[in-house]
Amino acid sequence: MSMFTSQSNVTIPLPPPGTNYLATIALSIPFLLTGTVLSSFLIPILIAVLVFSTPQTRRHPIFVLNVLGLLLGLAQGAINIYLEVHTMLSPTVAESKAAIAAYPALAFFGPLVVESTLVIRLAAVYPRRTTPKAKFWIILLVPITFKFIRATNVAVFLHKYVAAIYDAQNSIAAGESLWGNWQTKFEWIMQAVDNGFVSFMFLRRLTRNTSTSEGVVRSKMMASHLQALFLIALSNFVFPVILNIIQLGLIFSSTTSFFQTSTVYMVNNYVNIIGVVFATIWAIGSRRVEESLPPTRSLFGEDNGVTFPNTNSNCLLVPY
Repeated sequence: MSMFTSQSNVTIPLPPPGTNYLATIALSIPFLLTGTVLSSFLIPILIAVLVFSTPQTRRHPIFVLNVLGLLLGLAQGAINIYLEVHTMLSPTVAESKAAIAAYPALAFFGPLVVESTLVIRLAAVYPRRTTPKAKFWIILLVPITFKFIRATNVAVFLHKYVAAIYDAQNSIAAGESLWGNWQTKFEWIMQAVDNGFVSFMFLRRLTRNTSTSEGVVRSKMMASHLQALFLIALSNFVFPVILNIIQLGLIFSSTTSFFQTSTVYMVNNYVNIIGVVFATIWAIGSRRVEESLPPTRSLFGEDNGVTFPNTNSNCLLVPY
């Protein structure tokens, strides 16, 4: 590689050996710091997931997806470090095309893996045996269909990106050449709609369970379930939707750059991973605390005929 190619197709000669342009370093440092800091958070989280899990929870699909999401996030961080350090220290040496292609693949397919966990959690709060059959399948098939469409769109984008790599010979130039194309916009629109639908259905269930319990003396276990569900809703659904909206605002704005939006997208990916795994750790901790507590009794005694109304306890179980 002997030259850089900018977004405006202006050929820029490479710097002399042992030097680099300040503009290149200034662009690489934010990516390097952001990716390194966020990916480093995943190491203690992965250790916590493995330490606090039990043989029973390790067999659950959510646990497998959580570990896979963490590993994908760590791989994305490692490739990001390689690309940015290589860009700053070795501008005259061509970057690995495999690494250049692997980074966007992880950045786009990683969220699909992480967000699949949310579909399982949605199925947990709408159990099949207590939910009307048509409603149950609509709730599940809508996000699954969104993810299938998104995966197809991402595959088309990556095909174009790989072709752009050979033309640009540089990861930044390849990304800039496809900046603002319709596949990226479509993916982020579909991501916002997908997460918005899942968020709405989850919060709707949470709100209904809370309202049906008003005025009722609830056990500590039920209160713990509601608190855990609320935290799951915040970390898994609300925050990612907000960041999706910010992404869309940036990519449709004429004043923002490829680097600014890419940084926000990187943050969004790691917030998704950390939020989903945080909810799992919280759920495991809540269950362990509940198992250590003695059985609760009614405040009015066992023989006075006072019982709690049916609040569909299956929906209050905290899904791993």
